[in-house]
Amino acid sequence: MLELRRFEDADAAAVRELHDLTLAAAATHARPPPPDPSSIRSTYLDGSGEFLVGVTDGRLVAMGALRHVTDTVAEPGRMCVHPSFQRRGFGRLLLRGLEDRAAELGFRRLRLDTTVMQTAAQGLYRSAGYREVGRGQLAGVEVVYFAKALP
Repeated sequence: MLELRRFEDADAAAVRELHDLTLAAAATHARPPPPDPSSIRSTYLDGSGEFLVGVTDGRLVAMGALRHVTDTVAEPGRMCVHPSFQRRGFGRLLLRGLEDRAAELGFRRLRLDTTVMQTAAQGLYRSAGYREVGRGQLAGVEVVYFAKALP
C-alpha cells in the first residue's frame, strides 16, 4: 500500500537519493538536476502546484511534482518510483494524485514530456489518457510531448 502525502522538509535527503537512484536505473541520458530542497516549496508548493511523496512501510519510494505553467495549464513532473517498487501501480497512483490536485487547483489541462527511451513512462501516460502531441529535443535529448484535458 502506498500513502501519498505532501513533501515535508524532512524528506529532502530521501527525495534526492530517490532521484539519483531512479535516473541511474532508467539508464537515460537525460539528467535533470535533482530537485533542490530549498526550492521545492517556492517552485511547487506555494499556492501554485504540488510535490507529493509516496511512502510505504515508513520508506519514501515515490515522488512527483505539479508545476504551474499558466492559469489553466500545469505540468506533472519529477515522477519516479524506486526500482524495487516498480510494477506495483505506484506510478499510476502518483500520477492520479497529481491530476486530482491539478483539478483542485483549477487547472484544465496537463502537459508533460519524457524521453523516447522511457517507454514504460510513455505507456503509463498513454494508459492514463494522455495523447502524444509532438516530439522534439530538450537539452539535447529526444523527447515525446504529451497532453491531457482534465474534466
